[in-house]
Amino acid sequence: MIDFDFVAPTKIYFGRDKEEQVGEILLKEKAQTVLIVYGSDRIRKEGLLGRVESRLLENGISYRELNGIRPNPVADKVREGVALARKENVDYLLAIGGGSVIDTAKAIAAGYYYDGDPFDFNLKKATVGQALPIGVILTLASAGSEGSNSCVIQDDALGIKQGFNSDLVRPRFAIENPELTFSCPNYQTFAGISDIIMHSLERYFDPGDENELADDWALDLIKNTMVAAKRLLVDPKDYQARARVMLNSTLSHNGLTGLGKKFFFVVHPLEHALSGYAPKVTHGAGVALIWPAWAMVKRKENEAKLAKLARRVFDIVDTSDEEASIIAIGSMRDFFVSIGMPQSLDELGLRVSDLDPLVNLATGNRTRVIGCYPQSLDAEDVMEIFSRLLKTKE
Repeated sequence: MIDFDFVAPTKIYFGRDKEEQVGEILLKEKAQTVLIVYGSDRIRKEGLLGRVESRLLENGISYRELNGIRPNPVADKVREGVALARKENVDYLLAIGGGSVIDTAKAIAAGYYYDGDPFDFNLKKATVGQALPIGVILTLASAGSEGSNSCVIQDDALGIKQGFNSDLVRPRFAIENPELTFSCPNYQTFAGISDIIMHSLERYFDPGDENELADDWALDLIKNTMVAAKRLLVDPKDYQARARVMLNSTLSHNGLTGLGKKFFFVVHPLEHALSGYAPKVTHGAGVALIWPAWAMVKRKENEAKLAKLARRVFDIVDTSDEEASIIAIGSMRDFFVSIGMPQSLDELGLRVSDLDPLVNLATGNRTRVIGCYPQSLDAEDVMEIFSRLLKTKE
């Protein structure tokens, strides 16, 4: 276990009707003018937005709104939000939604005090020096952004989707009522579950002592999430299953399952290239698609850890590490397929002619590797991974 500093300051208000406390919570936070950031009108039609607005007004808190945040959130909406927040002298941000909405709020929070383009943070041209405080009402369990320090934004004009990390944009609080996810479409629910799993799965495969406590936490969280997913296939309104998924979303990406380890995401950057190139691709679906191909390309380097995954998560016994590692990859792929995730790039409308642009996006026009040894991927590795996912070879 390496030396580390760990911070997880987000206060979680978990359970039924917890969103009714949002006015009192923001009053304690000394908020005066809040910018509510959200995506579709679903939260208004279902009454959530109206309840939130009422609770704010009851506590003497004024609000403004920024809506229309799309999946794979865009820099233009961040710029719009920064301008609105400055114009209205906003002092707090409230994100109501999932990862795309939360990341947009984070980027606005960071851009508020910055003189340049807020996408500079994502391009690594600037670092965050100050940010507005952020709160969250979670309506989609997926990205874990409600407890993380990461913020992923896409610039459509540049065709770049990239993230930055700063503890200054970690939300101060997250309200998590599993019932608020009941109306999520099945595809979004299960794509979110794929992303939750991937946040711990990627941390698990990074180098570390074979007895790392964080590895055991990661495997337990993955298995727990998979069990909940199978229950939701039967009953989408299973409260306890929804509760597991929602809490696991936060715990999978707040740093806990990588504690005491160095880790470098390698599948996530590949997906960022994919959905940056094809913005209609849902992020969770993209990582679920890519992981089995990455695992096969890097199977030998990860044989022991894949074997442990097979034994701990899929209850595979009495096999060699080589055999178990192959079973682990196949079993994980089968799980993703069982919850409706894509199996090929063809399903996403991509063809052979799209491979070179994808590789170039992922590797900065073949000028950099992804991750670091022993998990690093060069352009040749990336091409092999994407090629494995293409059924049509012409």
